[in-house]
Amino acid sequence: MGTQGDGNHFLFVGTSKNTGNTMLVTHHGSRAPGAALYDKGMKVANRFRQDISPETLKENAWIPYDTEEGKAYWEALQLIRQWTKENHTSIHDAVLNTLKIEKEDRYWNEHNFVFKDGDLFYHAKGATPLDDKFMPDITGPRLIPLNMAEPVLIVQGKTNERNLGFAPHGAGRNFSRSQHKKSMAHKTTEEIFEEETAGLDIRFYSNEIDISELPSAYKSAKNVRAQIEEYGLCEVLDEVMPYGCIMAGDVEKNAPWKRKKKLRKA
Repeated sequence: MGTQGDGNHFLFVGTSKNTGNTMLVTHHGSRAPGAALYDKGMKVANRFRQDISPETLKENAWIPYDTEEGKAYWEALQLIRQWTKENHTSIHDAVLNTLKIEKEDRYWNEHNFVFKDGDLFYHAKGATPLDDKFMPDITGPRLIPLNMAEPVLIVQGKTNERNLGFAPHGAGRNFSRSQHKKSMAHKTTEEIFEEETAGLDIRFYSNEIDISELPSAYKSAKNVRAQIEEYGLCEVLDEVMPYGCIMAGDVEKNAPWKRKKKLRKA
């Protein structure tokens, strides 16, 4: 609780294009508790698959909702949802308390989660819920981060035939992490960092630059915004103009939490 994690998880600071107010955006999912629940759920799902449809791929296993296990898993997902929200809140509160300032507003949304509408389940990988029916504790508009050098979009929208009630979660990757690193091998890490983060305050907790999280690793923010407008996926209400962000960094090198684990084992 109260930690961001690694990978593409970040804490982003910027200013509202509309008001000039300072805004803090955190991005992470359900962390270790969510991963543990998913792992347990897939094992249960695979038992159902073997009984109901053994020809179905293991990766596509499911838990029928009308079973005791199905309802228990759905309830567990709601607990994970609440845990994730509280984790974000704890980080924001820590910042507010440290700086001794008051918040003016706060809102959040899940992403890459599963949502239910009647008898239908939406596995929203790469998607952010727009329709209020997917969020029982709706608190405000939705957030779409693009990359550390681009604004975070604050959006709203309604269900239409193109979006099914969801907006894009973000820009998505151009290549895998390893492919991106290979494509940039003709430059030093420091050169890439200087070019892609000019004018921004970008920090890595491990003090090791992770080039697989720099802007060039992601799809064109301009193209994503053009597609949002072209297909009427959602309405952009405001933009959080980037000042800087902090991420874990390259966890293959010198990650502080890995060093602590080694010390504990020793």
